[in-house]
Amino acid sequence: MKAATTRKKWRPTLSMVVIAVLLSVLLLPFAIILFFRIFEHQIFQQTENALIAQSAVLSAVMSRMVAEQEEIEFGEFAAVEQTISIENGPYKPITPRTYLFSAKTYPRRAKARPSGDSSSDIMQEIGSRLSPLLVETQKVTLAGFRVLDHKGNVIAGRSELGLSLSHIEEVQAALSGEYKSVLRERISDEPAPAFSSLSRGTATRIFSAMPVILHNKVVGVIYASRTPSNTMRQLFKQWEIVAIASAFTLLVTALIGFVFLRVITKPIHELIERTQRISTGDANAIAPLKHNGTREFASLADSFLSMARKISERADYISTFASHAAHELKSPITATKGAVELLMESGEDMSKEQRNRFLNNILKDSDRVTALLDRLRHLARADNPKSTGQLDLENLLDHLQNQYASLEVNCKSQSSVQVPITLENAEIIFFNLVDNAINHAATKVTIQIEETPTTLRFYICDNGSGISEGNAGKIFDLFFTTRRSEGGTGMGLGIVQSMVKSHYGSLTFLADRAETTFCVELPKVLPQDA
Repeated sequence: MKAATTRKKWRPTLSMVVIAVLLSVLLLPFAIILFFRIFEHQIFQQTENALIAQSAVLSAVMSRMVAEQEEIEFGEFAAVEQTISIENGPYKPITPRTYLFSAKTYPRRAKARPSGDSSSDIMQEIGSRLSPLLVETQKVTLAGFRVLDHKGNVIAGRSELGLSLSHIEEVQAALSGEYKSVLRERISDEPAPAFSSLSRGTATRIFSAMPVILHNKVVGVIYASRTPSNTMRQLFKQWEIVAIASAFTLLVTALIGFVFLRVITKPIHELIERTQRISTGDANAIAPLKHNGTREFASLADSFLSMARKISERADYISTFASHAAHELKSPITATKGAVELLMESGEDMSKEQRNRFLNNILKDSDRVTALLDRLRHLARADNPKSTGQLDLENLLDHLQNQYASLEVNCKSQSSVQVPITLENAEIIFFNLVDNAINHAATKVTIQIEETPTTLRFYICDNGSGISEGNAGKIFDLFFTTRRSEGGTGMGLGIVQSMVKSHYGSLTFLADRAETTFCVELPKVLPQDA
């Protein structure tokens, strides 16, 4: 049976799969929180953009009102340096300054203080003209507005008129000509909406201070504030985005389930199905799995299928061997039984020559049974040898020379070679091959050694009578022999082949050589599981 192994490719280890799944499960809540934070950040950016736009309009209106006042002395206003960007031309765009991931949340805004320097009548008049505009704007935008003069005093708004906000950090920046926005804590008298703990929107308020600049002078400040919309309310309004996020979450969950199904559950069920098929004798089930999942499972499947293949081969071998052995043993035993029965029935009437002939047949058949049993014992030892050891080739050649003193045995080797086999097992291989050559009239045996990167090849050549083309395909079959009448058992080459296979090698007959040649190939290093 041809050995089928699992296709080699990169596979994650089981620990890698478990860690990846656990990390995915662990990171999924953080991914959801990150989604909420990103969405909330967009809400904050939109809120500040709206405050900037509204403040810019009010700033332009106030600037125009101040410019219309002929009595105003511009010397009392703080001067600011105006720089015009070449890239943007005369435009001076203001972008949101609050970044939810890094912005500091300030405490609740301090209360307004009494002013040490009250606003001028002109500024108070401008404030009174702006107040109705602020009220109407707030009805639509829900933003809170305070219009401050150049001293930081409130001149327009729903409250705090005449008080000073010049001590507020963002107001101070605006009085110096710089736009500034901050996040401040918001304390509401109303209960928080459901799930608001996921968002800072209901507990945080954006404050922006935009300077009103006229002729490079700060003539006032538009101080605006707005609480961003509740995140859950906005999510409900933008359900499409929520649906996409939910679909992504479901996709990740499905992916985790698929990973477990692909790398763990499916290979296990496939292996269980294979074991059931193998137990019923289905030889086609001994094949690589379609899905192995992890490295550990691929190794397990390979080991299991290798074991199943060996058991199947062993079962076939034992079945064939038992049939042949029974046939080989039955013939001499039957002949012996027949001879004994004849001697018992007619022994007194037989001549001495006839009795001796029957007795010689009994002795000959007994010797054959003994030879067969000895060969069976050698075959059993060849199937389960002691595979640990290293043999120097020179020691093996010395044993061959001593065993076959009358035979010319030559070895052609470039260097001293270490054979990964014990001396006892090596003798079984080479002695049987030399015996086979002698039994076929060989007077000279040559052993040639060839080294490859991973194996050693031994070519055993003899000048005997050779092997016919018709018998070449049968010589490794157990109990096949052309010398049955001379006591041949037909097990010699079978024993050699079993011993070579047990050492992860191969035995082949090279029919294309002029001399009778067998090639024994053994690995230089036995596998780790040997």
